[in-house]
Amino acid sequence: MGAVAYIVDLDSDTADKYLQLFGTKGVKRVLCPINYPESPTRFTHCEQVLGEGALDRGTYYWEVEIIEGWVSVGVMAEDFSPQEPYDRGRLGRNAHSCCLQWNGRSFSVWFHGLEAPLPHPFSPTVGICLEYADRALAFYAVRDGKMNLLRRLKASRARRSSSLSSSIDPFQSRLDSHFAGLFTRRLKPAFFLESVDAHLQMGPLKKSCISVLKRR
Repeated sequence: MGAVAYIVDLDSDTADKYLQLFGTKGVKRVLCPINYPESPTRFTHCEQVLGEGALDRGTYYWEVEIIEGWVSVGVMAEDFSPQEPYDRGRLGRNAHSCCLQWNGRSFSVWFHGLEAPLPHPFSPTVGICLEYADRALAFYAVRDGKMNLLRRLKASRARRSSSLSSSIDPFQSRLDSHFAGLFTRRLKPAFFLESVDAHLQMGPLKKSCISVLKRR
């Protein structure tokens, strides 16, 4: 099934007070708190912001431009509490979210508190493909109209050999146990700006990438 090019608008009612929004497309972490109005959906302990609108079926693709700093991009369940403490509330540190992280040196993926390093070099443009039917989440490095798969996260079918696989790859074992549960919820694009200078914006989708996804 072809992917739908998903236009992400940032939801200002979810933005932590240390995040400055630029319209609905850009966000930067700042030192001085912003006097946002009270909102039950606003993050209070993590410098995070969600996209507007929740997804619960279909295949969606969006892109993010990493401009500066350490950032994580991924998805979070709509019903996850934005008041969770920092250690549990961050993207990928719980069973209700998953992300690709750039930490200034390397990429990695996070889910349910476990991290899996990735060998790929930095790419300022990251593509995210959420596949409800396959219960999968894929991250791509996008450069010059080409898409390089960084990692596709999905529970493996071989559950019977889970004891064997867990000793080899604890991250995949965690996916096998819990990842499908993420897709029983409505999910939102989610962004965590980890360093003080972190800055990202929603990327304009490139036609060549959409055509590649449609051929998959």
